[in-house]
Amino acid sequence: APRSARVFVGVLLALLLVPGLIGFDAWPLTAWRLFSASRDAEQTSWVLEAVDGDGSRRVVSLEELPLRYRHAEWPMADLPGASEGHRDAVCRALAEAVAEAEPGTVEVVIGRDHARLVEDAHGHWSTEHDVEPFHSCTPAGTRA
Repeated sequence: APRSARVFVGVLLALLLVPGLIGFDAWPLTAWRLFSASRDAEQTSWVLEAVDGDGSRRVVSLEELPLRYRHAEWPMADLPGASEGHRDAVCRALAEAVAEAEPGTVEVVIGRDHARLVEDAHGHWSTEHDVEPFHSCTPAGTRA
């Protein structure tokens, strides 16, 4: 192989390995944390709950919302340290998208879902969810 190809491959390998060894993330270089983070039986994530007129709740998957909302968990994760006005702005933006996906929604609740895997007596695994409400709002044009 030509010397230039060997140099190119060496530089490419260094660019892929050094961030992982040092532990920094600078796009497009990565420390590979996404692939190396341990996953256990308990996971906590941010979720949206749609509340309809009779008070029943349903967790709305971000995959059901328009494409621009697919990574909404990132702005939701910043809400604990945010001002009340910022929380309301994020919530209302998400509430409008949820109301489009779930007609009849009168309130949207942003919460922390504490999910855990449980095994029943027959050896079947299922997921139990415990949603802890954090912030709520109403979609534009509706009344709470």
